Amino acid sequence: MMEFRVPRILVFSDWFLPGFRGGGPIRSLANLVELVDAEFDIVTRSTDLHSDVPYPDIQEGVWIPWNQRTRVMYLSEQHMQPGRIRMLLQDREYDWFYLNSLFSPRFTLMPLQVLRDRGWSQKVILAPRGMLKPGALSVKSWKKKVFLFIASRTNHFGFRGIRWHATNEAEGHEIQSAFGTVQVSVAPNLPHIPAQPISHPPKPEGELRLVCIARVSPEKGILEGIRFLRDAGLGKGVTLDIYGTRQNVAYLQSCEEMARQVAGAHISFHGELEPALISGVLSEAHFFYLATWGENYGHAIIEALLHGVPVIISDRTPWKNLYDASAGWSLPLDTSAFTAVLRQAASLNGTAYAALCAGAFSYGSGHALNPAALAASQRLFALHGGGQEDI
Repeated sequence: MMEFRVPRILVFSDWFLPGFRGGGPIRSLANLVELVDAEFDIVTRSTDLHSDVPYPDIQEGVWIPWNQRTRVMYLSEQHMQPGRIRMLLQDREYDWFYLNSLFSPRFTLMPLQVLRDRGWSQKVILAPRGMLKPGALSVKSWKKKVFLFIASRTNHFGFRGIRWHATNEAEGHEIQSAFGTVQVSVAPNLPHIPAQPISHPPKPEGELRLVCIARVSPEKGILEGIRFLRDAGLGKGVTLDIYGTRQNVAYLQSCEEMARQVAGAHISFHGELEPALISGVLSEAHFFYLATWGENYGHAIIEALLHGVPVIISDRTPWKNLYDASAGWSLPLDTSAFTAVLRQAASLNGTAYAALCAGAFSYGSGHALNPAALAASQRLFALHGGGQEDI
């Protein structure tokens, strides 16, 4: 009788907990290793995004237990070298190698080339994490276009023969558009489930409290969101609190200038937000607000819904049919659509708003507790007959 064992996966990721500035990819990986029945060894940076200060009280270069099935090794950038990767491959036998990024020189391209040289490309799973979406590609576009041109036509980076992890069919088609006929497995992201429900602020007619949790970067549509609010002409009683890493100083200044044009509204830029504080911030808002250019998943969106906070977002995310579910609105990125909904949201009374809160929680829970999503992630790493080509 064959002895049952869980798969063993070596993960390379630019960032992992306790880091949080890297946003969605950190949350996606953290939820994956928490919920999937497998053994994970994670190799990651010893610093957070845009920081050169190592995490406190964490020893570098050794395996640190994370949960019963997960270990993490934190390395400085200069210590992430091909020799270190080869040592890791000698220390333990792995069933799969999981790369949690696309463009990372140290934590994707370097291990990918080492694994290619070993002849192990067929054991590699790469998650691009939304980096092939048009909105993401539009930032530093020429560098990314050159990279994709070379990567898709040569095997210089080692992309041939690997398997790709798409979190939805749209991302699967984006992968194939960039790299041609490649093996793609679809497994949705797994959300964090809040420990307990939150209370909601009163909702008088004419008052509108909006919160946005996203990097202050062009692809997140912060500037468009403020402009839509300006054009809605709502006046007093409106607040917009923006939480997120100030990634682009020039863009932040443009957003601040636009905010000064929103008559009567109070718009604040609070900087980055630690994950432990998200529930408290959501509990002070009527709506989560994000005019994003495109989201592969949108952890902040589903977290708001799971907290019973309805959302006003663009239609460039996986979260569709929000209006039909009384959970909010997903809208085309045009002024008329957003201004009409912002005016409608401001005019809601407490009774109508409470119905939206209930709808948001129901919608979020229905997606988060879907067993098919976890089963798909489990199949992604299956030892026998798993990881089938889905697209």
